[in-house]
Amino acid sequence: MTIEHFDAIERLQTIRQQLDELSRRFASQEALGEWVPAMDVIDEGTQFRILVDVPGVKNEDLELQEEGQTIILAGVRHPQQGGFYRQERPAGPFRRSLTLPEPIVAGSAQASLKGGVLELVLQKARKTARKGKK
Repeated sequence: MTIEHFDAIERLQTIRQQLDELSRRFASQEALGEWVPAMDVIDEGTQFRILVDVPGVKNEDLELQEEGQTIILAGVRHPQQGGFYRQERPAGPFRRSLTLPEPIVAGSAQASLKGGVLELVLQKARKTARKGKK
């Protein structure tokens, strides 16, 4: 493999990553200009587990709000100082909002940040059982 061929492959991978980022921004309907961390939402029966990739973001720079079935996560990744030779990791503020398919218990969110992954666990509100006619 020649060096020119390797450089072309690296450029194509960079373009693919940029297109993936744009697709994620448009799919999440977030404002352009902000970075959009990737998110997984897992339905575990009695709770939702949400995993958000936020490497380089500190606990104190994250904010979570609950509004009914909607979760709003906001934060900021502060830019690194120095003269960059190459800069690919986005910095600055972000905001994600997600409407869950079922109601959650207000104030039930538990959060932990490990290895650059924010994990949120939200308890589902229990539905009241309907009493049928005998």
